[in-house]
Amino acid sequence: MAIESMQKVRLAAHKSISEEVADNLQKLGCCQFIPQNREKVAARDEASLKDAQKRVDELLADVRFVMRFLEPYATEKGGGLAKALGDVPSYTTGQLASLASENDFLEAAKKVRNLEKRSSDARSGLSRVAGAISLLSPLAALPYSLDFYTKGTDLVQGTVIHIASAHDAEFRSAVSSSLGDSAEIFALPAAEKDSSRMVSIIYARSMSSEFQNVLSKFQTSKVDVPAAVTALASDELSRLENELAALKADDAAVTGEITDMANAAYKLCQYCSDWWSIKKDKLDALLEGEQTEQIALSSFWIPSNCIGAFRQAVAPFGNLTEIVMEESSEDDKPPTLLRNKSFADPIEPLITMYGIPTYGGFDPTAVVAPFFYAFFGICFGDAGYGLLVAGLLMAIMMKHHLTGATKKFCKILIIGNICALIFGAMTFSWFGDSFTSFPFLRSLAPAFQKLQILDPMKDPMTMLYVSLVLGFIQIMFGLLIAMKENLRKGDKMAAFSDQGGWIVFLCGLIMIGLSAAGVIGLPTRTSAAVAAIGALMLIATQGRTKTSFGGKLFSGVMSLYNVTSYLGDLLSYSRLLALGLGSAAVGMVINLLANLVAGSISIRALGIVLGALIFVLGHLFGIAVNILGAFIHSLRLQYVEFFSKFHEASGEEFVPFALRAQYVKLSGKTDA
Repeated sequence: MAIESMQKVRLAAHKSISEEVADNLQKLGCCQFIPQNREKVAARDEASLKDAQKRVDELLADVRFVMRFLEPYATEKGGGLAKALGDVPSYTTGQLASLASENDFLEAAKKVRNLEKRSSDARSGLSRVAGAISLLSPLAALPYSLDFYTKGTDLVQGTVIHIASAHDAEFRSAVSSSLGDSAEIFALPAAEKDSSRMVSIIYARSMSSEFQNVLSKFQTSKVDVPAAVTALASDELSRLENELAALKADDAAVTGEITDMANAAYKLCQYCSDWWSIKKDKLDALLEGEQTEQIALSSFWIPSNCIGAFRQAVAPFGNLTEIVMEESSEDDKPPTLLRNKSFADPIEPLITMYGIPTYGGFDPTAVVAPFFYAFFGICFGDAGYGLLVAGLLMAIMMKHHLTGATKKFCKILIIGNICALIFGAMTFSWFGDSFTSFPFLRSLAPAFQKLQILDPMKDPMTMLYVSLVLGFIQIMFGLLIAMKENLRKGDKMAAFSDQGGWIVFLCGLIMIGLSAAGVIGLPTRTSAAVAAIGALMLIATQGRTKTSFGGKLFSGVMSLYNVTSYLGDLLSYSRLLALGLGSAAVGMVINLLANLVAGSISIRALGIVLGALIFVLGHLFGIAVNILGAFIHSLRLQYVEFFSKFHEASGEEFVPFALRAQYVKLSGKTDA
């Protein structure tokens, strides 16, 4: 329940061992480099490091190209689910380095680039030939070489036109009347339903003006005949079909070669990507520091509890290194590292998703955890759902090696569903009202009803009171945390006025309501006096930044209007009732539908099967919908209603210099 204390450390290392020191620190994984003054870097050494960095960047760019090209063909690349579940191979850094062979990769990349060019050429050719075939196919029936229609001869010219089928006979008659034997008309085959058809006309050049006069009387469009083709269209199509077949064969051969090498090359790329990313991180880290002719100087933020491990990592280099523990200055902004116990630890990603807590401030993880788990359990609200989901996630965690945020997220859902199991048992909700809906389960109902404490469907007001009480407790908790933080910072006035006044005033208002309802034995006047004291505290202090007495008084009085904001926050917790009832209602509807289907079909066996199918699919749908709503709304109550009272999220995340791999798991074993 704390933000880890950070120590600023300065390390001086002789140039001869600076890269080995960086290797040890990268394996240690607890140092965050602090960028240094670049003016103090020796130009010669910086150039050497930048050349190495540039080479690694080029290799990584090549890896990304090869992986993008091979991805559609590789069948053993490992999916995102496998990575999330930790089902990836495990290697030491030495093993990964040997697998990430630069020579093997460059050879594979050269082959891929060659195949990519061949594939591109083949597909470009296929597109070109297919386009030519598409253009020439309608002209296949022409009885003359195509140069008759493009160049013609000294005496004859040809053209191909589109004309409406309804005007074809009239057009032929007009051509015959005007040109007589000086023209020959040939109609290309067309389907019966075509509204237009293609017509070839060969005519004497001397009759061109007469032919144009005929064309002007009809709505026609000229067909473009490829100028590059001089032979018969049918002969050219035959040649193109042969070329198309050859291109398809070449494309298939290239695809086969790519497929044959895809899995091995893709796996090699994964190894190389991880290894060169590790090398790039090291070079980037070395360039963060200052360098002289002989010494490499670096500064880090290190968690205080890792100082001993840091010294051990540097110890093998003896007098060639020197460690200095530096005092943090006012300008320093240490990064934030959250460290919580196992119960609260899974909640950390939810906290950082909202924002990184300010270093030196308050870590809300441990106080959010019990509220979030309880709210999730109430919203999900079904013991059967909770038991099923928690059991499934436990089985996944036992079977797979989950790490990082995936592991924490699974833990959140497991604990939340255990809370749902408890709350569902308290409200007698087991897959809705299954124990009372289905005759074969009714004998079990009395045993489970012994665990029931309340029935939200019959007595929703009690559940509403529970929701509002939980909300009031969390709001008060937020104000108390803010008060404690102000006291820690030495701002006693803010603690007294901004939080203390509201705590007294809100408690007084609640006491008035409880006194009037007879829930507590205090006289209403006593409760009203408590509320009045809180109101006076607010009136007297909330305008303290104003200069005039009138301004102070006005601001103080107007601050009481903020009670509506607190009331709105409190009423937001009624969503616990709404979502809990929604989960129960969905379960009841599904059971009702299953019963209706099972009892309404004359063939009993078929009815039972269909009813069981509706039960299973319906409750799976209910789990999916309700678990999403429970998670989102429980999180919203933390972010909006709770964090607004105290949480500061202006910190920077602690990102240590470490070994990070995307496609493999790096084991902690020492390389032989």
